[in-house]
Amino acid sequence: MKHKNGYTIPELLIVVGVLGVIALVMITKVSYAFKEINNPEEQKEVTKSLVEQASIAYAKSKKDEYKKESETYIFAKEVASAGFLFEKEEYNTMKVKISYHQESNSFQAEVVE
Repeated sequence: MKHKNGYTIPELLIVVGVLGVIALVMITKVSYAFKEINNPEEQKEVTKSLVEQASIAYAKSKKDEYKKESETYIFAKEVASAGFLFEKEEYNTMKVKISYHQESNSFQAEVVE
């Protein structure tokens, strides 16, 4: 009775080939994702959306203040200094309009630069 200790060359080649195909597919998918992220217009839209969502969370945390007025204007720097965003230089001038809708009891934020 002979015991097999290890893998044969064809088995190893098959495993390496499958791993190579998986790596090739992943590299192409990831490179397309980074290509989209490196687009300046795409970055601007993502930043704008991030600031709007963080501003909504900020307004909800201070809802008593923001429910009094139907519209309030703040700078994104205020949202960042409250801990809802990472500090960035561009937030110093980015202006956000926060609206409170009484009928739906919800906040909406829009970057108005």
